[in-house]
Amino acid sequence: MKLTNKIPLLVSIPLILCFIVLGVTSYNNSKNDSFVALNQSKKNTLDFALMYINAYTSGKMTFISELALKFDEIDANNDEDVLRLLDTYYDVSGFKAGIFYVRASDGKIFQKTDKHQKANVLKGLEYRNDSWYKEAVNAKKTIMGSEVFFNDKLGKIAVTAATSVYQNNTLQGVLAGDIILEDMREHILSVKPSKTSIIFAYDKRKLFTIHPDKNLEFKTADVADEINAKLSQIQKIHDGQIHPVEYTFQGVEKLAFCRYYDGLGWTICSASQTQEFDESLNALLKQNIILFVVSLVVIFGILFYLIKRSLNPLNTIQHGLKDVFALINHERDN
Repeated sequence: MKLTNKIPLLVSIPLILCFIVLGVTSYNNSKNDSFVALNQSKKNTLDFALMYINAYTSGKMTFISELALKFDEIDANNDEDVLRLLDTYYDVSGFKAGIFYVRASDGKIFQKTDKHQKANVLKGLEYRNDSWYKEAVNAKKTIMGSEVFFNDKLGKIAVTAATSVYQNNTLQGVLAGDIILEDMREHILSVKPSKTSIIFAYDKRKLFTIHPDKNLEFKTADVADEINAKLSQIQKIHDGQIHPVEYTFQGVEKLAFCRYYDGLGWTICSASQTQEFDESLNALLKQNIILFVVSLVVIFGILFYLIKRSLNPLNTIQHGLKDVFALINHERDN
């Protein structure tokens, strides 16, 4: 092999090794950056969902709390006073599904569910055994019911905001309003930072309260046990800090960040398919390989050209020496 070809080849070997090392290092750094960025987007989405839920429910709870103070101005045992109060404030309440007052002494239910109809007494039902009633009595403050339910009138999933009403330190009853989750659901699910990103939530009964697939809402969340177990383990290891959870849902591997929202008793998660991260890594790897090959070819070509041109005088010397030794060995005459 000619010296002008041999030297570029020898130089290219360490060059290729350096490129491999740099390529692997760059890929690993890019991989970590992509993973961090993907996780951060899920964290941000989860933070948004929690902030929006808190803002959405806080306004409703504030109204219920302030309306409960109005009972100080009436006789809570007077049916007409209670009905008049509900008629007066229903239009500004924002509770499309209605506001209710359940008297503690006799269980009588006062309701206002339509602005075109007067408030009335609902008969034949007992609300004092419902979870939201008991929770409001025990908490002695405004709460969001921990159990979602299906509102038959509107055909939508709802949750109850309730507060206990006291007069002279005596429990008079519980004031409540039903919140339809449709508007809140639509705003939360509208946030989709990547093609497989989803936000979902489930309650203490392990029922989906929010899910992109409406057919799954108000149905058992099969992944709840798996997620809860892993969240519990992570919290023990990381002192309660938020960390990603891997789980399988309907045969698909997913990665999620989840938090427990005490206001509703829900676990809220922002998730995406693990495959999405793998696809982004494959694209990144392909990009790095193409960049590596193109750079290597260009640099090797330039290096080969420069070295060969620089060593051209050696070819002249080499041919001259061959001629001299050929003359000495009587292989030629001149």
